[in-house]
Amino acid sequence: MRRLFLLCGLLPLSALASEHWIRFTSGPIEVFSAAGTKDGRDTLVKFEEFRHALGQVLGDNDLQMPVPVRILLFKTGAPQTPEPVVRGRDQYNIVLTAGQPIGNEVYARLTQLFLDANTARMPGRIERGLVALFSTIQVSGIRITLGEPPLHPDIDWARVHLLAVDPEYYGNLRVLTYNLRKGVDEDAAFRNAFGKSPEQIEMQAQSHLAAGRFQATSISPLPMSPQDFPERSVEPATAQLAIADLLLGDSSRTLYRALIAQKERVPEAWEGLGMLALRDKQSEEARTDFAAAMEAGAKSPACYMEYARLEPDNAKALAALERATKLNPKLAEPYFLIAQRQTVLSKRIQYLKGAAKLDARNLVYWQALAEAFQDDHDFPQAVQAWKSAEQAATTPGDRARIERLRLDVEAKRLDWEDAEKKRKADEAAREINRLKQQARADLRTLEAHANQGQSPASPNEKVVPWWDGPQPSGLASGVLKQVDCLGKRLRVVVETDDRKTVKLLIADPTQVAVMGGGGQLNLSCGAQKLQQVKVGYFPKANAKLATQGEVATIEFQ
Repeated sequence: MRRLFLLCGLLPLSALASEHWIRFTSGPIEVFSAAGTKDGRDTLVKFEEFRHALGQVLGDNDLQMPVPVRILLFKTGAPQTPEPVVRGRDQYNIVLTAGQPIGNEVYARLTQLFLDANTARMPGRIERGLVALFSTIQVSGIRITLGEPPLHPDIDWARVHLLAVDPEYYGNLRVLTYNLRKGVDEDAAFRNAFGKSPEQIEMQAQSHLAAGRFQATSISPLPMSPQDFPERSVEPATAQLAIADLLLGDSSRTLYRALIAQKERVPEAWEGLGMLALRDKQSEEARTDFAAAMEAGAKSPACYMEYARLEPDNAKALAALERATKLNPKLAEPYFLIAQRQTVLSKRIQYLKGAAKLDARNLVYWQALAEAFQDDHDFPQAVQAWKSAEQAATTPGDRARIERLRLDVEAKRLDWEDAEKKRKADEAAREINRLKQQARADLRTLEAHANQGQSPASPNEKVVPWWDGPQPSGLASGVLKQVDCLGKRLRVVVETDDRKTVKLLIADPTQVAVMGGGGQLNLSCGAQKLQQVKVGYFPKANAKLATQGEVATIEFQ
């Protein structure tokens, strides 16, 4: 492998430029082909039919990726890469040689990447089965065959194979995956899809694996024609950059430096050098390279993210991260990195919500969001975030730990809500009492001002105090005989001086003006001690309660 990298690095730029590269693009997949039009287009069709088939099983007709998948199709002698799908400078890379089959490892890795980018986490045995199932997909033209057994079939593969191929279940696997992606309980998800419990399906899967009679099935293809994928030429510098973006050590470093010397694709070349320096743990050199890329007008969000990780100045780092979110709003990581640098809790929650929404499988994001909601005493939202974290967990230990945290927050939420209700009730009572006391004080002050300067009343002159309270038109003067409690309302029964019975409603005791009796409306339910009162009321009959009006004032005599 080292020899191949070295050879690539020593190839002159003129030799790389002499290769005729063309490009085909569809959705998140692009093919750079040095093997001609037919091979390039056929390769793109294979991967597009694979994406279509996986989407059919997942219930999503247009699976996407936050960064593109680039396939480099060499005519001969493709360079070796450490993995079947490698993360390059700003894309995922797959290296193929024309005429050679696409390896199972490529399809397996792509399946996992599409799952990561498009679905909430499903149970591990289902995801492992899907990866194994699609690792052996076969595409000929636009014909798709699914279900060929891997070299060593296991129960995870057999379970999903049964559900994808058996006529009894065919077509309903997407119902199961859709339910699981939405966080539906496994038992309910299996019953919704197949009318059977997970345990019943498990027994059939074990029998299916033991029998060893595995059939393949055809999936309806996505209709395509050559016109769907127009051929585009690739400039020599773009082809050189694409090869350098495999990040193959010194060979890529040589190509990047040559591009900078030629003033071709300069921002991308500086970024590539920064990625290589970062891989070699040369942090200061990497920060300098990323800064040079940004200065040259880099349009890769990865460049701004990596620079921000290395930049100690908070303002500069935040500016770089904000730029990353604008360059690719589908990426979750910039939002999370911004949240980590926020000192205002509401801002931190805002960016954590963005990160978790874009990457629903990331346990770290959900846990940070749940903890931020707890700090904000938003316990209902914290519980929901912990539930999502529980779904994102990949191990039984993590799920058990997060479940305990969620239950603890549930208890805190109930305690906090009770405390909040009591606090608000106490505040309301204090405010009502304050307003009453203030009203009485204001009334006494106004009475004093109104009576200042008046000559003493003559023996035959009745003194009329000043009053701006309620002016009810009805008056019942007599003995208060009964108080009926009707929830928050009261019904008072007065026997008037002329021996008539008057029933009146107190709709809101706090709104009744009280004179005498200490200024407090302290009425117990039931029969009352004989006490003279004057009750002012607004005539307003209530046939249901048999009352003649609503009390406005009570004067205890």
